[in-house]
Amino acid sequence: MSTAITCLDVRRIAGAEPTRRDAAVAEHCRSCAACTAFVRELSALDARLERALQVEVPEGLEARIVLDASLKHARRAWQPWLAAAASTLMVVALGYAAYLHQHPQGDDLASAVVGHVENKGEADALLPDRALISDASLVQGALGGAGVAVEGRLDGVTYAQTCLFRGERVAHLVFRGVNGPVTVLLLPHIHVERVMPVDEDGFHGFIEPMGRGSIAIVTRGSTPMEPMAQELVRKVRWTL
Repeated sequence: MSTAITCLDVRRIAGAEPTRRDAAVAEHCRSCAACTAFVRELSALDARLERALQVEVPEGLEARIVLDASLKHARRAWQPWLAAAASTLMVVALGYAAYLHQHPQGDDLASAVVGHVENKGEADALLPDRALISDASLVQGALGGAGVAVEGRLDGVTYAQTCLFRGERVAHLVFRGVNGPVTVLLLPHIHVERVMPVDEDGFHGFIEPMGRGSIAIVTRGSTPMEPMAQELVRKVRWTL
């Protein structure tokens, strides 16, 4: 029986057992350069793999791998909760911003009031020689447009408009004071916790709470404003 083997046999035997030194394989390789190179390369690869497997594993590597896997699992588990928490924080922030819009503080609100009074589009509202509004329905209409109603009549009004103040409708009135015009802003959407003074750009006065809204009264003259504020607090009510 012949013991001769083919190139295919050599590749099968060497591939299954790279370290095998079969006599028949050796005999074949002596006369086959291709199989000799194949067996040599396969042996070299096997040697490199063996050296790689003999590299010492760093101390604690297994624990670090387990810890890393645990942290990845924990992050995946927490992702829905983190997304929910982020959404909650956004809602809280928006709610707080809305609260600050309706409950402004100190100088910021005072500056906004004076800025509105000085608006160039309404500059003639402060002219000292403006005529009194004789038609009470005009005043009532301006107030109603801002969600304000007055019980009784307001005397001495020279200007009455529904205006936008911080994105909300407010009633803007000017009274002919004994010592110069007095401006009143009725703010149904803005509530202050206490009386806030106004003293800016020549205007002085105050902003005070009135139910769920507030009232701002300012002037550049010396007309007493407290009696006017007391009358408005008695007569004004919010309808929105």
